[in-house]
Amino acid sequence: MEVHHHSHHPKKWKEYITEFLMLFLAVTLGFLAENLREVYVEKERSHELILQLQSDIKNNIKLIDSVVLRDKAMLKEFDTAVVYLMANKQISLDSLYQNLPPSVFRFLSKNDTYDQMKSSASLRYIKDSVLLDKILQYASDCEAAEARSSSMETEFVLGEYSKELYKWMPQSVAMEKIIIERSGINTVVNRENTSQLLVDSAQVVFLKSAQKPKQIIYCSAAKSDDIKSEVLPKINRRIGLLINTVRFMGVAKQSGLALLEYIEQKEEKH
Repeated sequence: MEVHHHSHHPKKWKEYITEFLMLFLAVTLGFLAENLREVYVEKERSHELILQLQSDIKNNIKLIDSVVLRDKAMLKEFDTAVVYLMANKQISLDSLYQNLPPSVFRFLSKNDTYDQMKSSASLRYIKDSVLLDKILQYASDCEAAEARSSSMETEFVLGEYSKELYKWMPQSVAMEKIIIERSGINTVVNRENTSQLLVDSAQVVFLKSAQKPKQIIYCSAAKSDDIKSEVLPKINRRIGLLINTVRFMGVAKQSGLALLEYIEQKEEKH
């Protein structure tokens, strides 16, 4: 039986080079295709995040405008209270407390998108260094404004300021703040939400109708001096914190507007 042996011819060096080039080209094209896909995904994700960020910024600006409007109204009341204390030797606490609002309007920044970008390392998707700097600056300004409003100002109002206010507040004023609606704003107790305090609405109507005309009662000169020496520093501190909060919110708003303008200009170019 005859056995046929297949002859194996050694490959030429050109064949090795050809195979190498084909393999190299296949790997390179695969690598480039994967990179292009990642770039496309990052670009799309970046665009989505920027759109979400724009929405957050616009919401924050609306909130800032609302809080600043209320804060400026309170500043007028505080100014009136300070003038009243300085201009009168004997004061009426009923008159004084009409211009001493105990409330505080806090600015709570909506930075959900930025927080998500930071925690998921998605900030790397943003290749524009100027845009990234503006985003970081805006987030920092919002954080500072929120800290001023929610930490420093709120802590003072709920602490030292409220303690001093209620120390001198007459019962008649306390009842009036609970029952009467001031300046068209519904207070805690009214016909719509009396269930919150388990108060019968008929009882509230009765209390309102039973009120007698105010009799202005002035404190003695000595008591008036004590009130001035203790209350005035707290009011001035409250005014100072309020002004700083408004200023910080203004900085955050301008930073947000600048960021929005930059994003819009960039979109127009593309």
